Amino acid sequence: MLKLLETLKDSAESTVDSAASRVENVHRLISGYVGSQARRLRGRSRADAPPNVDSPAQNADSTIYDVLRGVNREIGEFGTDVFEIIDDARARRAVDKEGDPDKRD
Repeated sequence: MLKLLETLKDSAESTVDSAASRVENVHRLISGYVGSQARRLRGRSRADAPPNVDSPAQNADSTIYDVLRGVNREIGEFGTDVFEIIDDARARRAVDKEGDPDKRD
C-alpha cells in the first residue's frame, strides 16, 4: 500500500511540475505577443525594446495565429507528459507486483 501511495505522490508531483512549466510557456508566448504589439503601437522598434524571453512571439512579425499554434503545441506536449507519467506509474506498479507474491493475480 505504501508503494502505491508513493507512486501516486510521484505521479502527482510530476504532473503538477509539467503543468507549471507548460502554463509558464503559454504565459510567455502570450505576453511576448502582447508586448510586441504594444511596442509596435507605441512606435518603438524591436531594437529599443528590452530583451524578454526567446520565443516566436517576440518577433514583431508574429501573428496571433503563431501564438495560438504555440499554445496548442504546449497543451499537446502537456498531454504527452501526462500519458508518459501514467505509463511510468503502470510500469512501476507492474514491477512492484512481480516482486511481491501476495499481490500477484
